[in-house]
Amino acid sequence: MATIIYPPTINFSWLYQRPQQLLTCMAKKNYKVYYCNKSYDSNYKKGITQIKNNFYLVNGVDLSYIKSNETPILWISYPPNYRYIKSYVKKYIIFDSIDFPSNEFNEWISNFRELQREANIIFASSSKLYEINKNNNSHTFLLPNGADFEHFNKARKIFFKKPTDIPVGKPVIGYFGALATWLDWDLIDYISLKHPEYNFLFIGPNLNVSQLPERENIFYLGEKNYNILPYYLQYFDVCIIPFKITPMTEGCDPIKLYEYMSAGKAVVSMNLPEVKRYDEIYVANNKEEFANMLTYAINDVNDNKRKMLMKIAKSNSWEKRAEYADRIIRYYIL
Repeated sequence: MATIIYPPTINFSWLYQRPQQLLTCMAKKNYKVYYCNKSYDSNYKKGITQIKNNFYLVNGVDLSYIKSNETPILWISYPPNYRYIKSYVKKYIIFDSIDFPSNEFNEWISNFRELQREANIIFASSSKLYEINKNNNSHTFLLPNGADFEHFNKARKIFFKKPTDIPVGKPVIGYFGALATWLDWDLIDYISLKHPEYNFLFIGPNLNVSQLPERENIFYLGEKNYNILPYYLQYFDVCIIPFKITPMTEGCDPIKLYEYMSAGKAVVSMNLPEVKRYDEIYVANNKEEFANMLTYAINDVNDNKRKMLMKIAKSNSWEKRAEYADRIIRYYIL
């Protein structure tokens, strides 16, 4: 059984996203995974705890507590964690290139080139990152983001009573994810003004956005546990990805896109390169188009389109991503 070590990047219980999803699936592929929390999480015991089959959480202690009789695979998604490479005389390196190092992720440029050069394998989450990395490492493979399909597919229909903090009386335009500077808050303010007949619902932690738009039809519900997100998604009439178009977002593959599609929900997004691959998504080039497409999306609800969205999401599940990663690892490393 090969051992994967994921150095401290984000806590396992915070914003359940690509590292947690993909590495959990790799544990199901018969890898022993050690996931290291960035900081101590009081919800778990200090030390190393098995929380899933083949999946171990390293909490409040450093990597020296991990004992392995074989050459470990260091799975690094945060380039400054390159420093942990020195902790091992023998190791394999996988660079999971998930964000373009610019704008809000500017600090990720540190050791980006070194990781590119020394990685045995590079997985790139978007076409832009694939092109950037393959020019420096021939063992670069496109591994887009995905969805926990079964988890979010529950929201394809009303399966549970409405959470009490969801506003009533109007169609719901919904978003979940970080409330961050890469969201286009001017766009959000515009569409909420343009469409007083809709309620705009935002779920997620505020990552240092100093001033959020305030209107009677905008509701900020804060961060919700990953397990209950489908309880909210089931009541979304349309889902949105209102990102700014920047060098950073042009290199992102929004996980929420696949999660929304898992429930067969109509999606309106700004024209991100990875989103434009899907004809079933409403893609806007400016705020006026975005506002108009919200109405189109609400009125264009049919079973065939919902089934197509769910089919796309299922074919882009994290399980599918792990199957591909496993094949690459076994060919080039194991």
